[in-house]
Amino acid sequence: MLLFSKCMCCLVNQQERLIEQFEDEEKKSAFMREVMALLGSSRPEHNAPWMSALMTEIRERYYGKNESISKMKQEFNQLLLGMEPELVQEIRKSSDTLKEAIRFARIGNYIDFSAVEHVTKEEFMGLFHNEKDQLDEAEYRQLCQELSRASQLLYIMDNCGEIVLDKIVIQELKKRYPKLHITAMVRGEEAINDATVEDARLVGVMEEVPVLTNNSPIQGVIYHKLTEEGKHALDRADIILAKGQGNFESLYGCGRNIYYLFLCKCEMFSKRFGVGRFHGMFINEKRAPM
Repeated sequence: MLLFSKCMCCLVNQQERLIEQFEDEEKKSAFMREVMALLGSSRPEHNAPWMSALMTEIRERYYGKNESISKMKQEFNQLLLGMEPELVQEIRKSSDTLKEAIRFARIGNYIDFSAVEHVTKEEFMGLFHNEKDQLDEAEYRQLCQELSRASQLLYIMDNCGEIVLDKIVIQELKKRYPKLHITAMVRGEEAINDATVEDARLVGVMEEVPVLTNNSPIQGVIYHKLTEEGKHALDRADIILAKGQGNFESLYGCGRNIYYLFLCKCEMFSKRFGVGRFHGMFINEKRAPM
């Protein structure tokens, strides 16, 4: 997916929000000039997750790492781990536990410190009670048909906290398709609140499946930045399940058999798909209504 004008504005505003608490206006202005110069020199293929990672490098050179994000990551990981027994119990009440687990995992995509200006536990919990939040039935049937024939699934994860719900999906997939080989992919370095190997280990994903990284702090997957192992995992996958807007932005248009699962968290996504904010999307690369 290309870098659109709306994405450019959003990236700049996001960086300004992250430094607004500092008082040195001269330093802030110098930082923002560097950010805008970087954006001005970008090419269309430099998608939003890629540019965001480059902007983070600049910001950390000026202001250091944002330690509060690490604390919030831990908070949401622990929140979801604490909710896990109750969520599993709710999923088991469903006549289709895999479908319900995927729906819950999509709700978890709310936990996004870059796209959601004020992430709150209250708003997150409220999303679980939205009766209109259902998976596209036709896409889900297609996915199940393909899973029954597939041998390799790559599950590309997104955010902290949300990764607990992804683990539950993987557990359901292993039950229903015991011959399916599943590999998970997380971020290779800290990328806002995206899940890393440390998060995968903490919440138990590494006890379920092998875990690879995207080999970078980018909130998405850039093929030429992957390790050879990562490229091989992407190339050999019969099915790819990609969570979150960042993975959609960096992968859409590649032509692979990818099922995207995310919430529309920004104005541009809502307009492109004709839905409201926090509406859940479950779409395939080949059938995405773009």
